[in-house]
Amino acid sequence: MQNKNREEVSPIVTLGKYKGRRIDQLPNSYLRWLVTKPFPKPWLEAAKKKLGASKFDDIEMNVSRHALDMFSTRFLSLWMDAPKEEHDAGIATYVARLAQEAWDKGEDISKHRHQDEGITREYRGVKWVFGVSPSMPEYKDVITIMD
Repeated sequence: MQNKNREEVSPIVTLGKYKGRRIDQLPNSYLRWLVTKPFPKPWLEAAKKKLGASKFDDIEMNVSRHALDMFSTRFLSLWMDAPKEEHDAGIATYVARLAQEAWDKGEDISKHRHQDEGITREYRGVKWVFGVSPSMPEYKDVITIMD
């Protein structure tokens, strides 16, 4: 008979950089990427649970390294000119918050040429290209940021 009070054990990653480690022990940056991909449902649920419990990484937006590079080379003035209270968690979180605003308030300017193209939204003079997880559509992946 299984003990109902026993804490649920997080799944173990079976491939890649974190092979052999439990999902609940992985960095949140990796988990935000993981939930945008077609991994097994128990992995996705464990990742979402850990992300939801974090007081710092609760934005359902993965910002790729490429997107951060593009933001820093093209739009750093947005960060520099932002009110001090918006600098509370660093540039990566600032970009994730701005990306969420772009998703929520931006104009959809996607060309929709093919299904894997991504969704492009324009907001505050910036074009944001998003990928959306088919298994967890509430999580978005910022692929790139353009003029």
